[in-house]
Amino acid sequence: MNFFVMSQNRRFYEYPPHRHDFWEVLLNIEGRGTAVVDGREYEFCPGTIFCIRPGSVHSKKSDEGFVDGSVLVGDFCFDSQEEDVLVFQDDERQSFYLLFKLAFEYPLNPATDTYGERFLRSILDAMQNLLCHWKDDIGKNKEVLYVQNVLAAHVSDMRFNLAELIEGTSYSPNHFRKLFKEQCGCSPLQYYNKLKIQLAKQKLLQNKSIMTVEEIARDCGFEDPYYFSRLFKKNTGLSPMQYYNHSKEAMPKDLEKR
Repeated sequence: MNFFVMSQNRRFYEYPPHRHDFWEVLLNIEGRGTAVVDGREYEFCPGTIFCIRPGSVHSKKSDEGFVDGSVLVGDFCFDSQEEDVLVFQDDERQSFYLLFKLAFEYPLNPATDTYGERFLRSILDAMQNLLCHWKDDIGKNKEVLYVQNVLAAHVSDMRFNLAELIEGTSYSPNHFRKLFKEQCGCSPLQYYNKLKIQLAKQKLLQNKSIMTVEEIARDCGFEDPYYFSRLFKKNTGLSPMQYYNHSKEAMPKDLEKR
């Protein structure tokens, strides 16, 4: 398990500068104040969410005090982004807070309960998908968003025709690919493959005990398991089995609990 959910049960007025080797998704539950990430100040209030890159020094301060909770995760959805921190605000339904609360209050120990770990990971996936949705909606071309949604909906479809999807937009294929890359940081094919690899990571961590790598490859839309393994290593630096073993061993042991 390469994630860790924790929460504060007491109010802080200042938390000193510190860093983690993992991504930290920090949810402010109560209080208003200022957070500093790598020397840059950000205001926070109830519902503010900070997604902080590994190694980034961060601290918080509030005259009235604050209560927060966080998720430390090794494999995060914004790994390809360049920002040291991404800042979001929870919606009026408190969607992110409710997911966090459900994960934090889960009664079973995921270290000894296989289904407990899968349940918690499914909540983490929902939290990440919500953040991705909020980020993708900011200033994006509607047709780029549409293509992203279609790719996500067909991530495990072996017969999906990406070229046909692009040709169906109101732009020429070359112009659309340029527009997509400007907004997403990669080509449509690279984006599609990243979605597939992200799904493969989840399936490896959830189902490796009951599925082979070949079965996981097929579930992620790959007919050729060898191509899947090559693409997986190209995107992660590890083979599927190396990733699985590393993730199982990488549960934060030296993280300083806040």
